[in-house]
Amino acid sequence: MTISPMVGRLSRFAAVGAFGTALNLAIMAVMLGLGTHYLVAAIVATELTILSNFLMQERLVFRDMREGRTFRQRILASFGFNNIETLVRMPVLVLLVDLLLIPGLVAQAATLAVAFLIRFAFTSRVIYRVRPVASRQVLVASLQEEQQS
Repeated sequence: MTISPMVGRLSRFAAVGAFGTALNLAIMAVMLGLGTHYLVAAIVATELTILSNFLMQERLVFRDMREGRTFRQRILASFGFNNIETLVRMPVLVLLVDLLLIPGLVAQAATLAVAFLIRFAFTSRVIYRVRPVASRQVLVASLQEEQQS
């Protein structure tokens, strides 16, 4: 049975995301333990994990789709999108914690989980979008990679 290249890519993206989420929550837990306000801890944890997630995605998820943009373009697009996404998530985090009285770590985990598919869609369709000229070569390479796995 052959698995679609996109399903394999989504699975690897989810694995990177799970690692990034665990790292994010660990950083936030340490900061909360040190007495940092939950919102500051959430922002710092997110900023630190944006870089690690990007680097893992470059190596493990999209290594065969990097020819459309330079490294600088990809990292700037990733940082830009993830920071906008963070700005959207933070008011939701405040709502969950301050109004619904959900613990900060639980609320952070929930907002990260909800944003997962949005991040995958943007990352795969914008940052690593295959240009028409390269699309056939990338598809063949991706299919060959999936068959070898």
